[in-house]
Amino acid sequence: MANKVTMATIAKKLGVSKNTVSLALRGAGGISEKTRRMVVETAARMGYTYTSLGKNVPESRNLCLVIPRSTQTALDFFSNIQMGIEDEAKKNNMNTILHYYDEAEADPQIPNCIRDGMVSGIITLGRVGRNMVRKLKTTGLPVVMVDNYFDDMEADCVLTDNHCGSYVATWHLIKNGHRNIAFYGEIKASVSFYDRYMGYRKALEDAGLAVPCHCAALTGCPEMILPEDLAEILRRIKAEGDFPTGFVCCNDAAAITLCKALKQLGIDIPGEVSVIGFDDISGASHIEPELTTMRVRRESMGRRAVNMLLARLSGNGGAGEKLLLSASLVERSTVKRPDA
Repeated sequence: MANKVTMATIAKKLGVSKNTVSLALRGAGGISEKTRRMVVETAARMGYTYTSLGKNVPESRNLCLVIPRSTQTALDFFSNIQMGIEDEAKKNNMNTILHYYDEAEADPQIPNCIRDGMVSGIITLGRVGRNMVRKLKTTGLPVVMVDNYFDDMEADCVLTDNHCGSYVATWHLIKNGHRNIAFYGEIKASVSFYDRYMGYRKALEDAGLAVPCHCAALTGCPEMILPEDLAEILRRIKAEGDFPTGFVCCNDAAAITLCKALKQLGIDIPGEVSVIGFDDISGASHIEPELTTMRVRRESMGRRAVNMLLARLSGNGGAGEKLLLSASLVERSTVKRPDA
């Protein structure tokens, strides 16, 4: 008895994924017309007949939103992006299927909704790891990364212009008379933080200012450090003299922790030290004094990611694109001239 021909049989013969075969036979988006014809013609030659659930049942268009569990520690930031994704998807008659995964997994698994052919596109949010992104790209579905990228991987990305945003933040301190400006935050925790650090460095270089010698200690601090532990690091720096009059921070959460640590040392903000954050989360305007920061267009990032995905689904090919959205300065109460 001849072996039964299945989607898996066709996929193996063509060297493509089962999901690609499913998309081609269902007439769904996410693959090229060349691949679709190849799959359909091969299926016909092998005697495979695709049967839908019902002729009058409209195809449900879904996207899979892949989110690392670590984003739960920064819900105030990522929830707005997620809202933008879900709202824009709904406007375009798409459902959003959420998939949370643990970044510590050495061999992350492709979400079941993708393996079962339930989705036509994928969006990743935040620090989704390299291994996971590579696996997602092997499915043949379009993938859009939000707030993350890899230097050596071609992919569609929607990002904040972190480099220029941090440059603007640093120049705001420089224009207010600060010359000893430090950067605070674990710069290796994410590509966004590193890009913000490089924008800070470029601003100092353009102004003819040096990076403080103690900056290495501040850029290597653990991301979730307690204010009292950071206060001890600042105390040691202060004892060496030449304490910074201004700080640019990797994000608002880091800036809020820094402000708490400075207060524990009895250092007045902004009387003695000025602080600038990044992201403009809700907590930035709820602390005392209110935090000067860079506003990120989080909801717009989500909406633009969906639009980029839809463009790929409509057959827009070509090289991967990196879309940068500008950040804008929000002046509040944590910055003043050191001599004012």
